[in-house]
Amino acid sequence: MISILTDPLPIGKQFLPELIRKIGRIPRDFFNRPKFNYGFYRGHYAVTRSLIEGLKKAGLPHNYNPTHLRDLSDTVVVLAGVRTLRQAIEFKRKGYIKKLFAGPNIVIFSSDHKSLLAFPEVDSVITPSQHIVDVYIEDNPSLFGRCWAWPAGVDVEYWKPRLDIVRQNILIFEKQTHGPVGPIEPYAQYIRQQGYPVEIIRYGSFQHPDYLQSLQRACLMVGFVADESQGIAWTEAWSTDVPTLIWRNTYNTVFGRKYRCSTAPYLHPTNGLFFNDLDDFKHQFAYWQNNTTQFSPRSWTTINMSDEVCACNLYQAVTRKTEPHNC
Repeated sequence: MISILTDPLPIGKQFLPELIRKIGRIPRDFFNRPKFNYGFYRGHYAVTRSLIEGLKKAGLPHNYNPTHLRDLSDTVVVLAGVRTLRQAIEFKRKGYIKKLFAGPNIVIFSSDHKSLLAFPEVDSVITPSQHIVDVYIEDNPSLFGRCWAWPAGVDVEYWKPRLDIVRQNILIFEKQTHGPVGPIEPYAQYIRQQGYPVEIIRYGSFQHPDYLQSLQRACLMVGFVADESQGIAWTEAWSTDVPTLIWRNTYNTVFGRKYRCSTAPYLHPTNGLFFNDLDDFKHQFAYWQNNTTQFSPRSWTTINMSDEVCACNLYQAVTRKTEPHNC
């Protein structure tokens, strides 16, 4: 049994603040009625949803945001929330928790909040990918040996292709929130010159159903982003059986801090390729055209990054058990 936390338990000094927050969310959830249960899955929605749904599908014992201390497992994973982690550290000091795991959506750098992630009460730190592990250890060498990468999965039954649609578009995905990218128009122009219709979507301007429909019309996606800790949007494309060509960037700067990064930590020859610039893009694009049978992104995703697979990976890592369920 493990407990997954994204909010503090509403007890002690956290009782009133948590009560006020829960009451404040009631009208928002009532009027918005989010189709994808954004109100229930706290923290990073996609990560929390994937883990909880994956644990359910695999039949692995867990609870999510218990409200009573008696329901808290002795193995706890704090997915998100600085306040949540601080409370869990106090619980560990008092003996309520035996094993405490923190991450992957609590801080940007491990030095944030007085290096809270590196406190000795935290048995292990979870990050979305290996390059984040490296950055965390660079700031806090004490994390060496207790910091590891775990990617969240996707719902492969939602993110799936439609066999009744002719897939001929090439989708360009632009995300500027992690730093400037582009310009993308020269790439769009080149693709059109090759005879393909182009659809451009920009991060933050669409909902899940819009993105899914765009993917179901596409035979390829071209991605532009300065940095991705995991790249869940890429995995959603792969699950929909859309290979990706991703612009390569190896360094980024956040809050004045320059660090080594990746734009697609889980890109694999089966699901896509990197390109460096427009000339290299033309080369990789031609390779994709001539080797389409090399790419089987949906098959790769169902084997490596479904909700169930990723949830099982985390469960086994924090419990040191190999469960007989669907793992």
